[in-house]
Amino acid sequence: MVELNQLLLEFESNVTWESVTAEWKERRDGWVSDVESAANESALASLLVEFESNLDWEAVQNQWKRRRDAWVEECNAASSVEELSSLLLELESNVTWESVTEEWEANRENWVQKMYEFIE
Repeated sequence: MVELNQLLLEFESNVTWESVTAEWKERRDGWVSDVESAANESALASLLVEFESNLDWEAVQNQWKRRRDAWVEECNAASSVEELSSLLLELESNVTWESVTEEWEANRENWVQKMYEFIE
């Protein structure tokens, strides 16, 4: 579980400030602490949804607007690390390249590989 928490933090830290809401900039430090101490799937799922809710619409692909409500429901119902990993991967794949740091392009493949280890 702790490794998934770290992977969520790694992804979030590579999303640019221009791609998140003003509220996120104030909430982020507390959110990072909450993710670091999240001890179960449901706590991590709600933090994942909170992060997604603070992404600007311009930061995600157009089809995300149609998928989002069902994705949030799936997060709220997630009860395993596998489910959460899949949902985080799905979110990441819908965030545009313009919304992430240049370092993310270099590190993404390794991150995705680690994520798939939870699913297999």
